[in-house]
Amino acid sequence: MPRIEPLNEVVSWPHDEGTLGIIGVAPWATLSFLEILYGLIPAQKDWHYPRVLVDVNTKLPSRGRYFELGERDPSPYIHETIRELAEQGATAVAVPCNTAHLLYDSWAADAPIPVVDIVASVVDCFADLEPGSQVTVLASDSIRRHGLYSRALCRQGLEEMPMQDAYQQVVATAISEVKQSGEISVTTLEKIHAALHEHQIRGTEGIIIGCTELAALQAAGLQYAPLVVESNRALAVASLRAIGVSQGI
Repeated sequence: MPRIEPLNEVVSWPHDEGTLGIIGVAPWATLSFLEILYGLIPAQKDWHYPRVLVDVNTKLPSRGRYFELGERDPSPYIHETIRELAEQGATAVAVPCNTAHLLYDSWAADAPIPVVDIVASVVDCFADLEPGSQVTVLASDSIRRHGLYSRALCRQGLEEMPMQDAYQQVVATAISEVKQSGEISVTTLEKIHAALHEHQIRGTEGIIIGCTELAALQAAGLQYAPLVVESNRALAVASLRAIGVSQGI
């Protein structure tokens, strides 16, 4: 790939600005991530945005099917993609998929460039909550069963507020709908509101939108908790920081 230096005082950018590599395992989640990422940058011209290398590879083994059915482990393939992106010029990599981060230690280990951790990026946003505060997590069945966010919150002295199985099924339906059409149906959204209202009554102090397919639920979450952290946005903020890009947040 060509290395392009700033032209003059007008067409310029920081010499130490990095390049972000993105491994997209799901099309709609990746598009949502990119929209959020670019929206954080106070750019006036095209060259004010950083270089981004995007590999949307829908053929990477399913994370959910690996955990639910014991099919192929996606870790070696994600690790290889990180290496390929580094060879193309990426200086840091982001994987906009929460479920994939159940295997973070496998595919991020020995990576040639920094790999942004979506879970750490999300949980860090709750640093100001009082110890023992409960946080609601909207995430995939695999994340719920394996306690990905529950463990991360616990390390910070916080607790995940348990979600009823019926409401967890609604969350799973919302994820499936986005994968199929890019949006959540009105009926499913109404049920999501009901679940969040119940958690509000139970005293939740925050909401984690822990599936990158569910970025559209940010506004809904703010109706029921004072702090809502959408994982794609948290990952985008951390990713820009990793490549040294200023943000308009």
